[in-house]
Amino acid sequence: MRRLTVVILLVLGLIFSVSVAQAQFTGQLSTARTLPVGGYDLGGYFGVYEDAFAFFGQFRGGVVEYLDLGMKLGVISYDPSGLEGSGEGVILGGDLKYQILDAELKDPFDLSVGAGLEFFSTSHNDDNYNSFSFGANFCGSKDFALAKGRVISPYGRLNFRGQREPKDENRPWDRKETNFKPGLNPGVSLKVSNYVQIIGELQFDDNFGFIGGLTYSFY
Repeated sequence: MRRLTVVILLVLGLIFSVSVAQAQFTGQLSTARTLPVGGYDLGGYFGVYEDAFAFFGQFRGGVVEYLDLGMKLGVISYDPSGLEGSGEGVILGGDLKYQILDAELKDPFDLSVGAGLEFFSTSHNDDNYNSFSFGANFCGSKDFALAKGRVISPYGRLNFRGQREPKDENRPWDRKETNFKPGLNPGVSLKVSNYVQIIGELQFDDNFGFIGGLTYSFY
């Protein structure tokens, strides 16, 4: 109970400390379960959104018991309203996840809390469009065993973040205002072997989209 209280207070502090953000594109792409110490995942994914298209990879590793860290890096084509044509650039993200409920210990499901940041920069003609986001989240999941050792794991992430929006649609890189917004990412992970997972995820955020790909586990 003490551990749960400390973690909840930490997450609430992160939520109310958020100051600037734009829509996040790299999603959750993992269940609430954390990786074992020394274990790590490598993955490749694509994202299709209302105003963007992205390819990116993920590295995730177990640090201590019930805590893992992830990094994401890729390319994005972004076409927001107010800009002529799309702009191509890079996208970089990082997050940490701490598991507070464990179904293997007779909890009803797996639950984790986390914090993440994401930065992307695109070039539109002679103008650069940069965005930084930071937020806190809750992720829940449940594993269900299938035939031949396969496991399907529905999961969902509720993300809380700030949103920095342009006041002038014709100059979205200029004057901005900050708003607070939630986002939801429901998804499914299908473990088809001891090492490979197929992941599909919907994103309900400023940019509605779908993210899919493969994760390979090294443990």
